[in-house]
Amino acid sequence: MTSGAEVVDLIRRAVPLALAPEDDPIRDELKRLQEKKEEIDVLAHKQVRRILWSGLGLIGAQYGLFFRLTFWEFSWDVMEPIAYFTIAIIVGIGYAYFLFTSRDPTYQDLMKTLFLSRQRKLFKKHNFDVGRLKELQNKCKTSLDASTSIRNRVGLKVELDDALHKD
Repeated sequence: MTSGAEVVDLIRRAVPLALAPEDDPIRDELKRLQEKKEEIDVLAHKQVRRILWSGLGLIGAQYGLFFRLTFWEFSWDVMEPIAYFTIAIIVGIGYAYFLFTSRDPTYQDLMKTLFLSRQRKLFKKHNFDVGRLKELQNKCKTSLDASTSIRNRVGLKVELDDALHKD
């Protein structure tokens, strides 16, 4: 036979978070952790966008440099092999990325990889306990997904488990 406290505990575990009392400390902690995670996600996304825009700037600078060298300093006969080998090196880097990560070097994959890297660093910097957030979500059986806000914001599909495991 079970006691009244045990029955209440079993019911509390079975009841979704939406039906839990408003002043439940677990609910408050979960909400606080989700808000903190969202702040970290926004900051990580801003850093990734800054990295990607810097890459675009580097590509633009390379085009400008090649244009300048081709039409003012040298000729196409000199610049053609330089341009060819530069592109061959970039393709080689993309292939090496594929070999090491077993993923296509696409924009979405690069963004996800950079996002997870920045997110993990920010979790560490802000002493954010991802395991505790996952535990509270499982305990409360919440339908609120920790990755929903970043998915809605930028279309990036990132799961909470990705933050727990390094690639």
